Amino acid sequence: MKIAYFDCFAGISGDMILGALVDAGLEYEQLQADLAKLPLDGYQLEINKVQKQGIGGTKVNVKVDEGHHHRHLSDIRRIIMESSLPEEVKRKSIEIFTRLAEVEAKIHQTEIEHVHFHEVGAVDAIIDVVGAVCGLWRLGIEKVYASSLNTGTGWTKSAHGLIPVPAPATMALLQGVPIYSNGIEKELVTPTGAAILTAYCHDFGPMPQMLAGQTGYGAGNHDLSIPNLLRITLGQEVEEKACGTKRFGSEGDIHQGQALMMEVNIDDMNPEFYDHLVNKLLQAGAMDVFYQNIQMKKNRPANILSILIHHHQVDQFCQLVFAETTSIGLRVYPVTKYMQPCEIMTVETNLGPVKVKVARSKQKVVNIAPEYEDCRNLAEQRQLPIKEVYDLAKYAAYRLFDKYPDDEH
Repeated sequence: MKIAYFDCFAGISGDMILGALVDAGLEYEQLQADLAKLPLDGYQLEINKVQKQGIGGTKVNVKVDEGHHHRHLSDIRRIIMESSLPEEVKRKSIEIFTRLAEVEAKIHQTEIEHVHFHEVGAVDAIIDVVGAVCGLWRLGIEKVYASSLNTGTGWTKSAHGLIPVPAPATMALLQGVPIYSNGIEKELVTPTGAAILTAYCHDFGPMPQMLAGQTGYGAGNHDLSIPNLLRITLGQEVEEKACGTKRFGSEGDIHQGQALMMEVNIDDMNPEFYDHLVNKLLQAGAMDVFYQNIQMKKNRPANILSILIHHHQVDQFCQLVFAETTSIGLRVYPVTKYMQPCEIMTVETNLGPVKVKVARSKQKVVNIAPEYEDCRNLAEQRQLPIKEVYDLAKYAAYRLFDKYPDDEH
């Protein structure tokens, strides 16, 4: 699988994404040809090779003739839909602008179709978004990862006046994403950059294991105390046997990965619904689901429902929790997972095959756990206690790793 890793040590913006993609191998003429399919004129795309702190990169500029232009989401949707771009590119571009409209509507306390796009509704922002989507599609990127984001600090000008950095729209888009500031008083992460990255990014954190290919650098506008560059590394993802988490570090090391914990307090739901709810959340792709008893205000007994998810699953699970529970609010915060390397394998027993999870530390097997569902099914078929099936499967697995000698009786 071809992946891309964005190293956002100096933030991220739409033009930096375009520059990084071109620097990493996207053909500039192809990008121009794709963007020419939009029913937009009055702009010119320029490309320059620049250096930031001695590191070479590509700067893509969108020079426009129009003044301060306001557009609604419906205007941008129409521009994209009337183009002859591939349907996949249209869909993703509209998704990004829709997310921007949703956060702007919330910030300005209005309806999504009433939002006036200012900076992000201008021609250069449309070119940045659609160009980034085209570039990732042309390069065949199937999955995107990114580092934590350096947001900058201070103040920046907008159509509404001075606003704090990160801008309110940027902060809303980065909910659940690991961010930091190293004190540089500039807007390093723009709403356009945040919207594009969060629409694609599978996970945020250290670089995943990959067979590294081309690297590119997209340059920002300012000269900073650090190289004002966005680095992208393209490559092939290394297949993992890490039980659903990415491997960071050498073979046999503990795996580290970023995730989100979604929590909701429930004190007024029929307890019979919990079994259905937990199963549905797991089927939807949650990494883990559990709940614990708590005592709420007025001494009401309640439960905390906790759901461990990936960053790109926030919207999906928000909708699912609100639809399936009586809650009207929830909280989400980032967590770091540490896991031993492990794999799922099948062992043969005299009752039948059973899948087991095998965990290792420094190449040494340290834990073996038979899968519950396999053991339960065999126990029901054979009319045996499940603990006997479980122990038999565990014994069979240990024998594979010479943990126990063969029976000689």
